[in-house]
Formats: sequence, C-alpha cells, structure tokens
Amino acid sequence: MAEVFAIHKAIDYILDHELYDVKTVSDSRLAFMTIESLSDNREFIWQIKERLKDREDIKLMWVRAHKGEMGNERGDLLAKKASIRDLIDV
Repeated sequence: MAEVFAIHKAIDYILDHELYDVKTVSDSRLAFMTIESLSDNREFIWQIKERLKDREDIKLMWVRAHKGEMGNERGDLLAKKASIRDLIDV
C-alpha cells in the first residue's frame, strides 16, 4: 500500500502545483491493479480515481523494476534510505 500512497501524494503535488503533461512512474504492478480495481472501497483509492478523472494529461506508467530506469532507480535509492530512518519526510 505504500506505493499507492506515494502515487496519491504525487498526484496531490501535481494538482497543488498546477503541473501539466506529467508521467507518474512506478514499478509496482500491484499499485496499479489496486488503483484500477472497481472493488477496492478505500477512500484514498477513490480519491486517486476522482482526481485523475478529468486530467487525461496525468499518466500513470508501470516500469520494470531494476532495469536501469533512471527515475525508478533513484526512487528505490531514496526508499532504501528512508527505510533506515526513524522519521520519514512526506
């Protein structure tokens, strides 16, 4: 669920800063399956769907993990660093 929460926060950032034509990339198929699921009733999942509904310029993209995708590799590095800290920046 951490990946879905990260996507939720990324979309918040995109909307708050009025960014356009943005790709949000993740290597978590489960995160995308959860967001696409019609049976998941959690509020923050529906918030993601609602926020994306009218924003066709925001793309969610899956990338294969550990295949040299620069942004994904950097994200993995930051996640590892955060996992050893007591406090996490959100």
